[in-house]
Amino acid sequence: MTHPLDALLRPASVAFIGGSNLSPALVYHRELGFSGRTYVVHPKYPDIAGFTCIPSIDALPEAPDLAFVAIRAEAAVQAVAALRAKGCKAVICNAAGFAETGATDLQAALVAAAGDMVLMGPNAIGVTNFVQPFGAMMDRFGVAHVERGFAVCSQGGGFLCDAVFCDRSLPITHLVAGGNQAVTGLEAVVEHLLDDPAVTAVGLSFETLHDIATLRRAAAKALRLGKPIVAIKFGQTEEGARVAASHTASMTGAGAAWEALFDRLGIVSTRSQSEFFETLKLFQTTPLPKGRRVMASAVSGVLGVMLADHLAQAGFEMPQPTGARASRLRDVLPGIATPCNPQDVTMAAWNDKARQAAIYDALLDEGYDIAIMIQNYPRDGMWDVAEYEAQVEALSEACQGRDICALQLSPMVDCFPQQARDHTLSLGLAPMQGLEECISALSHAVWWQERRAVLLSDSPVLEAAVPALGPIPDTETAALNEAEAKRLLAAGGVAVPRHVVAPPEDVAQAAATLTFPVALKALDGRLLHKTEAGAVRIGLRSIQEVCEALGQMEADMARTVPDIPLTQLLIEEMAPAPVAEIMASVSHDPSVGPVMLLAGGGVEAELWDDKTLLAAPFTRAEIRSALHRLKTAQRLRGWRGRPAGDEAALLDLLEALAQTALALGCAELEVNPILVSPHGAMAVDAVITGAVHDDSPRTPRMEIA
Repeated sequence: MTHPLDALLRPASVAFIGGSNLSPALVYHRELGFSGRTYVVHPKYPDIAGFTCIPSIDALPEAPDLAFVAIRAEAAVQAVAALRAKGCKAVICNAAGFAETGATDLQAALVAAAGDMVLMGPNAIGVTNFVQPFGAMMDRFGVAHVERGFAVCSQGGGFLCDAVFCDRSLPITHLVAGGNQAVTGLEAVVEHLLDDPAVTAVGLSFETLHDIATLRRAAAKALRLGKPIVAIKFGQTEEGARVAASHTASMTGAGAAWEALFDRLGIVSTRSQSEFFETLKLFQTTPLPKGRRVMASAVSGVLGVMLADHLAQAGFEMPQPTGARASRLRDVLPGIATPCNPQDVTMAAWNDKARQAAIYDALLDEGYDIAIMIQNYPRDGMWDVAEYEAQVEALSEACQGRDICALQLSPMVDCFPQQARDHTLSLGLAPMQGLEECISALSHAVWWQERRAVLLSDSPVLEAAVPALGPIPDTETAALNEAEAKRLLAAGGVAVPRHVVAPPEDVAQAAATLTFPVALKALDGRLLHKTEAGAVRIGLRSIQEVCEALGQMEADMARTVPDIPLTQLLIEEMAPAPVAEIMASVSHDPSVGPVMLLAGGGVEAELWDDKTLLAAPFTRAEIRSALHRLKTAQRLRGWRGRPAGDEAALLDLLEALAQTALALGCAELEVNPILVSPHGAMAVDAVITGAVHDDSPRTPRMEIA
């Protein structure tokens, strides 16, 4: 063994610690045919499930590679300490009653007892290896042997039960339950499993992960090796919500930060168990789809039309046969059939395998990336299944020698019996179950290959350490006022309007030093939404208008925010008329780290819901890609003959903003709006929340000018 996790995943010796509750685990352990040494520890029982018991951990004849501990929580802590003293390398703590029930002190004691040992759990159902047969699992999870396939790592044991309960022909290599992940996290297991030549992909199911740095390493390794990570995140709670009442807080909903991280790392994100498993199944197909050009075949016109609708909605193309290929199709199709895509071969060719192969061969000459045969199978005794199997045999024959992803789809999940799926697999096609699940899986496969190519082109950035931002502030008073925020932004290279700061009695004199028109804004870190408070006036064209606006502002603020006195004001020159308004922020998510929000800007940013989120590191290429996902990007390109915005200047500003936020270490930096004109971009409002690094080279002394 060369890695600490080898003891967990392929041990040479296993000790089970527990009582009669171990019987199912031991029976399953025996059924799998573990070839190593097995020990059972109990102080009184002579044997359990046919295994002779050893009275204590100290009495074990050797230090086991792995121990499976299934006793009450307090005793489990003592057992783990004894196993560590014995020299055991890894532990699965099946015992429950720790942090998941509020017993955090007991879990802390377990962590201390484990020391430097690998420990999965507590509250972990166990581990199974179907490649090198072994199981330390509380109950029976099927006896299977696979040469290659995908591993499933799940925080919850119930998800692993579903993986083996479902009737989907899943080539599972490993099942790993993380439980509370008090010591060893699922991220580390995923990273290690990727090195196993039998593992072609890894499925990751979780509510919480604690070691994002390890997840980043695992994702980078997966991309290099060409082994996808497919994830499903449960418990999309408000863990990333901000206390500050900023636009960012209301626009980064629960789970959005995780989706941004998955995108940044090239991890496929799924929404349901069916989608999760069908996507992993498709990733076992060789070759994967290279693009979105699909040829579909059916012996039912209705099924073909239904499939075409779903493919079109998902962004796939279905080019029609043209020219000589259409003529060739007419020669081999039944007289009642018409060359088209999807191709209905009709019942006239139902039992003519050679004719169907000729039809598919002619169709595939058009140059497709994906070939789909769609049909539901009958129940036993209804129709001759061999007639259905002939269709997929013909398609398989036509696909030989072509670089095309071929699959057979049963749009109804329960209309694809195991015998038919086995037959499909033997022909080199993926047996896909469920119309929506199949389309999602195809979308994920194409996305992953495209995303992988992009990320591998910048792999040093992908694996770079990401600086942490500050903690979430406890109160709104943690925000700097706008003048302080803009001074820090300017020091970081972010373009801001020329401005001055003055008390109310000096506003007229200060405004005279600027070029009109100007804006007048009240300064206070608590004024996160100045418009609603009546604390901002824009387009002022003279000193007289400035003085009149000041009087109106004093009256409005006395009514709307009476607890915030008007003591300082920002007077700044108006930016040029914009082509588009953009909002941008960099904030701290306690689960995934720094995230950057881009959105259509202005006071109605939340209303239009035109937003996208990306996780660090924030490179220019990633920022550009995110920017182009916005509907507002159409304005930047010149909407309906209007001038185009200065995208290069906007990207310069966004890059500088992102790097400034990371350098300052603040909890949140928000700029709304950024005004983009044909010849520049400028941040005209800014909020910085949370303390900044005192030693930051970009942090000048924050004095009122």
